[in-house]
Amino acid sequence: MWSPTVITLAIAMFSATLGVGIVAPVLPVRAEELGASGAEVGLTFSAFALTQLFVSPFTGRIADRYGRKQFILLGVATYVIAALGWRETGSIEVVIALRALTGIGSGLVFSLVLSYIGDLAPSGQEGRYMGVFGVFEFLGFGLGPVISGVIRDLAGFDAVFLTMAGMLTTSGLVILAFLPSSVATRHDEADSEDAPRQLASWGQVLGDRFLQALFAQRVGWAFAFGSAFSFLAIYLEDEIGATATMVGFVLAGQELLGGLLQPAFGPVADRYDRRWLVVIGGVVIALGYVAMALTTEYVLILAAFVGGAGIGSALMGVSSMAIQVDVGRRLGMATTMSFASTGFAAGVLLGSLVGGVIADAAGTEYVFLTAAAANVVGVLVFVVRTLGPLPGTAEAGEIAHESTAAGS
Repeated sequence: MWSPTVITLAIAMFSATLGVGIVAPVLPVRAEELGASGAEVGLTFSAFALTQLFVSPFTGRIADRYGRKQFILLGVATYVIAALGWRETGSIEVVIALRALTGIGSGLVFSLVLSYIGDLAPSGQEGRYMGVFGVFEFLGFGLGPVISGVIRDLAGFDAVFLTMAGMLTTSGLVILAFLPSSVATRHDEADSEDAPRQLASWGQVLGDRFLQALFAQRVGWAFAFGSAFSFLAIYLEDEIGATATMVGFVLAGQELLGGLLQPAFGPVADRYDRRWLVVIGGVVIALGYVAMALTTEYVLILAAFVGGAGIGSALMGVSSMAIQVDVGRRLGMATTMSFASTGFAAGVLLGSLVGGVIADAAGTEYVFLTAAAANVVGVLVFVVRTLGPLPGTAEAGEIAHESTAAGS
């Protein structure tokens, strides 16, 4: 499993997510200092989702045809530009505009890096590969808020943005030097690196019920993520007097635990029905958000966020990603990963905007309750659309073959 390409992708993903994680808890607080409204605070977290929403479907499609490396590098560059811009500006409008610019980076970097891993994963080991690789994604996001909190307490906002720029520059250099332009797929011995790419039609992509299910699940989870993360730092600092470092530990605990559990949950996703693992994970996440809404005790919030969102996200994430790999083998790996990225962008955008309205009208605790409800709705839609054999099973393969033959 640990080929030079996988190691390069792991280092690149860790550096990129660490850089992004460093800035995540800072922008909402910086926006509040600049006099932003609740809706504007939400946009400082989620404006990236608006551009990502429009970019992702097409970048995946293009990358499946022309390759991925150059688009990943372009995405990294947008993050570096944004980090340096945040250091210089004192305008809330510019902060939001630069956040929107990073949506291009999100649409390019994360889905295309994951598509490399999807191509490398052998049949029957999708959960294992995604679980092991997920450690680097979760750890980067997890360590980022802790590092951010310490740096901000010691040196201020400017140092946080410079650190982010350095992390993303490191990621870009690693990708440029060591990542191959393409890899041979591992799931089918008939596939080769030089085989022509046969892309599914737009009708097949948009009409695939498994892709629709994954999209709905991702929207619900991202709605919860976007609404909760947009206001968690402010809630902790304003309501219970938490320091930036304390906020960092809450955000980091969820990601760190989730990352450490990914390798354990990967083989579970390869052995058991992934659909019901997604359901279990989604319910655990929702319970964590509900518990957060019912307390103002820091230790209890920490336990709810880490134990609920952390464990639930790890189980739901690795199981849904394993399904995505199977779907990607039929529809195009980068295309499928990018549509999941589009669902994430749509959910974050809706969640942060709705969360801003709810926070202004009723209070932040109701943002967490709404997050729990949105996650449950996404999981319910996912279950309905995936009834029957899951992709990757023999029964699903026969159905897909008959469907393709009928449409040709």
